[in-house]
Amino acid sequence: MKIVMREYPKVILVLCLLISFSGMYSQVSDVTEAIEESYENYQDAFKKLKNARSYISDAFNAESISGVQSYANYAESEVSSAKRYLGYAEDEADDAETEAGYLNCYDAENAAEDAEDYFYDAKRNLSNAESSLSSASYTSDADYLSDYLNEANNYINQALNNMGYAVDELNNTLKYIRSCGVPTSNSYSGTSQTASCEDLLSYIQDNGYRKSKLSSYTLDSSWLYEVTAYTYDYDIYVIAKIKKSEYSYQTNTYIFCGIPSTNWSNFKNGGYGDSNSYGKRFHKYIFDYKCDCY
Repeated sequence: MKIVMREYPKVILVLCLLISFSGMYSQVSDVTEAIEESYENYQDAFKKLKNARSYISDAFNAESISGVQSYANYAESEVSSAKRYLGYAEDEADDAETEAGYLNCYDAENAAEDAEDYFYDAKRNLSNAESSLSSASYTSDADYLSDYLNEANNYINQALNNMGYAVDELNNTLKYIRSCGVPTSNSYSGTSQTASCEDLLSYIQDNGYRKSKLSSYTLDSSWLYEVTAYTYDYDIYVIAKIKKSEYSYQTNTYIFCGIPSTNWSNFKNGGYGDSNSYGKRFHKYIFDYKCDCY
């Protein structure tokens, strides 16, 4: 995904923009909040499906028919919960679509609509998985049991794929909404005025809310020493201390701007199919969001 670098004007210009366009920013924040709530429900659904797949694995390893049936029943319950969370995610994507429409931000509106459609498709996949697991929980034929469990696994994998596509569209919605009709500093200053990275970093540390912090012990990285996320004006900023060398305790500090909440969550927790390495996830989810500062 190509990331467009954003300009960060000096504090006085930021204040002017916030005052003059508070109504527009309020609508943008409505879209952002809906997307974030949609993603939180996606995460809840993802956890439930992870549990369901674990129960299906246990079912294959069970030593009795009744054991297989019990695990199939447990998996069905988790899938049912996941489908409910996906319904919430779909509703929030629909809200984001509506709010983006009010802003006449058609790219964001279309992306949110696509996310809604993918969540709907994922729910249909899970309905099929539920049906297969329900059959598995009642049948006593070993061959049918295996077929039903494999079917359920395949439907869950299809749902996870659609959920991944939905998250991509949620990210696209955030990207489009934050650039749709939002004036840049040049509209007011007549010249490009970009904040220094040092000033921006200090401003975010002093005025932002510290969202989360990962220490060197947690990161266990040859180059990442510390990663801290801040929120300010509905945006996520990441301040990273990076080692000067693998065995050095000396670090350089960098700031990254406008991180989508989905990216931060996937960096911190790891998304579906992600590496266990924080360093690799930092490159995947954070590194391209370098602030446009000097």
